[in-house]
Amino acid sequence: MRIKNFKKIIVLLFSIIALSMSLTGIIQAEERQNFIQRFSIKVSGGLSYLAVGDFNKFLEDVTSVEAYNRYVYIFDYFEMTKKEELKKIRFGFDSEIELTFDINSRWRIGLGTGYVYTSRGSSGGFEISRPEPYDDTDFTYSPRISIRAIPLKLGIYYIKHSTPKANWFVNGGIGYYFAKTSYYWEQRETLIEEDGYVRADWRAMAEWDLSSNGFGFHGGIGFEYKFAENFSLVIEAQGRYARVKKLKGDEIYVGGGSMQNYYGEVYYVEKKNRINGEYYSCLRFYKEKPNFKTPELRNLREAALDLSGFLLKIGIRIRLF
Repeated sequence: MRIKNFKKIIVLLFSIIALSMSLTGIIQAEERQNFIQRFSIKVSGGLSYLAVGDFNKFLEDVTSVEAYNRYVYIFDYFEMTKKEELKKIRFGFDSEIELTFDINSRWRIGLGTGYVYTSRGSSGGFEISRPEPYDDTDFTYSPRISIRAIPLKLGIYYIKHSTPKANWFVNGGIGYYFAKTSYYWEQRETLIEEDGYVRADWRAMAEWDLSSNGFGFHGGIGFEYKFAENFSLVIEAQGRYARVKKLKGDEIYVGGGSMQNYYGEVYYVEKKNRINGEYYSCLRFYKEKPNFKTPELRNLREAALDLSGFLLKIGIRIRLF
């Protein structure tokens, strides 16, 4: 593990220890519950709505970018028709297992981990119609993006008792996210004569396997109902803020009769369309940090994977002893 990541984890662990020691001081003297009986495990899972960030911006603009890159010189002469728009990534699955400790009847701390996952593929493109002797062009772009993250989370709860069996709670905390994302795309471009004969058929594909780590924050509100001596039903709504940058890994590109393999980092940049003056979002893979300045490009920066969003989870809490 890299030294920077190791230092971050050490800082997080010391924060856990410091928070535990400070909260222990507020234990009420009248509460005589045995120490070991204060431990429980919460297991939950549910649906999440994710921002995703730069990857969704890219999916929104990529069809226009590909059309501009290839056919900017003919836009004023021939008709272009867009196909179905590419689908953004919005929903995913979120699961969590958390070890909790009741400091007293109102305060609880928890240390947990989980799994965040989402994946989506779609297909889009454009068609260009041209009169004879020119061929019509059909371009299809089919990406699939998968996102996975494993967080190490520290949280604190404040509990409000409603009835002997029902509690409301609010919680918040910090997490360190180990994230991975894979981006796979295929593109196909065909030249079609008037009688439907395919005169040329070009294909290419690429795949990025990227990973990085970063801190995040979470907070939410929930309801807990005790339906047995050691079992409780938990329903929770939660918000999360977590942006992971420095997405590095391998790119494999196959096209034009060759295969290329690189190690590098993904960057976000906006490219200007000289025809309408608008800027489109692009993701580009570079072996080294780019250092160029041109009026057609702006906002060059490291791409970010945005895990921020909202979660709705349901689960159970099991008192261990």
